[in-house]
Amino acid sequence: MGTTLVAAWFYDDRVSIVHVGDSRLYRLRNQRLEQLTHDHSLIQEQIDSGLISVEEARQSSNKNLVTRALGVDCEVEPEVHSFDVLPGDAYLLCSDGLNDMVEDDEIACILQQAGSLQQAADDLVQMANDNGGWDNISVILVKVPSDNSSAQGRWHKLRNWLK
Repeated sequence: MGTTLVAAWFYDDRVSIVHVGDSRLYRLRNQRLEQLTHDHSLIQEQIDSGLISVEEARQSSNKNLVTRALGVDCEVEPEVHSFDVLPGDAYLLCSDGLNDMVEDDEIACILQQAGSLQQAADDLVQMANDNGGWDNISVILVKVPSDNSSAQGRWHKLRNWLK
């Protein structure tokens, strides 16, 4: 038995992400939703090699076969990336219980229209449950403030103190 992981660390004008498995991190920037992680799964490998389409993958019964997970082997190699952060960006960290039940365009619509992060999280979980909700649904939302200079200063001071 194993589990998947996605984590984000925001600092200065950057976000560093680490993930294993099929938990995901999305970024909403300028009304465009982009998946920043790449699933470690059999289905994703089949899509990447051209064996099946994204539409066929959504109907597959093999969606939960991950090729990397925590707790299966003594060691696992996580995928790590860093990206620039812009004021107004919104970040969604989620388990496959969300993205298996809710299409990316529906996720984007909810993120764009919700009045608050809490409302968006509640609406995403509700939609996933309404669409079948057969797996656990984990949702974390982070929005970069329009003026994040004070937050950047705190992260910079903390990082320098830990050096």
